[in-house]
Amino acid sequence: MSSNRFGLYGAVTVAGLTISLILSACGPQPAENATAENAAPSSLRAAATSAPTALASATSTPTAPATTAAPAPKIPTPPAAPAAPVQPALKSFTFPDGHISFSYPASWSVRTQRGPGREGPPWQPLEAIVSDGTGADLFSVSSGADGIGCTAGPANRTVFDSAAVPGMREVDGTTPMFGFIVENVVGQDWYVMAVMHARNLKEGDVSSHCTLLIMGNGGAQNQVIFNQTMYPNPQSAFPSRQAAKAWMATAQYAQLKALIMSLKYA
Repeated sequence: MSSNRFGLYGAVTVAGLTISLILSACGPQPAENATAENAAPSSLRAAATSAPTALASATSTPTAPATTAAPAPKIPTPPAAPAAPVQPALKSFTFPDGHISFSYPASWSVRTQRGPGREGPPWQPLEAIVSDGTGADLFSVSSGADGIGCTAGPANRTVFDSAAVPGMREVDGTTPMFGFIVENVVGQDWYVMAVMHARNLKEGDVSSHCTLLIMGNGGAQNQVIFNQTMYPNPQSAFPSRQAAKAWMATAQYAQLKALIMSLKYA
């Protein structure tokens, strides 16, 4: 009877001990797993933490390749503006009495004389003759003439060029004009380029020109020297009117016109 109680007690005790051992064996595991996880190297923990992010990056939609911008159209460089023509250096000449003056290219020269082509008496007007660099006479102007007039005859006149000369003023108050004209006299063309009264620029059938200007100190005459001859063999300055118009496009014409336009009276 007593032995059965021991057996039952022992069995219960053994069973209880067995359950305790089993519980003891199972109970600490979660704590140990936590401790093991915490004990893992931080690099592995970081790798485990970043793995989802890396996976998300790897599985995300790929970025489209960058497009290369088309090159901007090349704008052609505009051509450089043509250089302004170089103006020749100028000199000036003034008559000894201080009345008439003008400017001329520095490479040209001026000489004075009394009378046409010779030394004359003091009462003759003083004449200034302008020559180019080769010594060819191009223009003449006289100042202080007394008792000189003009003779005229019938002519047919054509005006090629004209302009007022602001530095000159005749005694009657009129402003003389620069003119380049051609007059046909008895079938022969005669060319005139000078400062003259405006009446000498009327076209058509007229009286032939006169380049005498009546200034405060007396008469003044001027002309471009074309070396035209009437006798014994008539010779015009140009072979044709077309040739005369073509000469107007030359530097020599521009220089002579500038000289005439620069004439001043004081």
